[in-house]
Amino acid sequence: MEKKHCHNELVSFEDRDHEALMGVWWTGILLKKRAKHFFSNFLSSEVQFNIMMVLKYAEKPLTQSELGEQLLVDKSNITGLLDRMEKSGLIRRLSVPDDRRCYHIELTAAGREILEKVEKPYHEHVRKLMSVFSPDEINDINRYMSRLEKAVTAEESTAFNDRS
Repeated sequence: MEKKHCHNELVSFEDRDHEALMGVWWTGILLKKRAKHFFSNFLSSEVQFNIMMVLKYAEKPLTQSELGEQLLVDKSNITGLLDRMEKSGLIRRLSVPDDRRCYHIELTAAGREILEKVEKPYHEHVRKLMSVFSPDEINDINRYMSRLEKAVTAEESTAFNDRS
């Protein structure tokens, strides 16, 4: 049987910053692959699950644009995703009073039923995966990822302003 390698066993890094960033990147790719496999029994993609979770726990009805912003999904991509989910009977679009260009997105009964089936196993899977860390380490990871996200967002904003 072939041995599985971590990112840093395949490539020698002299730059520790690069190694750390590639560790985050590589782990993200692995998590995305696992999510695709996990959700394949319930939905066509992990993105559908994310959309359904955001809709379920939203404090107010969300428009297509708001949903895309929360999930960091481009407007053109969210339209196609929602089209497929609506066709599958998972969500419905409702007209927004006073704005004919907007729709609120909501889960259907069928969407809620599927979410009920997948949400508990998903949370169990997350707990199992994260059980390699102590509660303090989980807090550290959350803080580190928040700081990294802010750095990436600030860089993105600076790059956008440089192009303007």
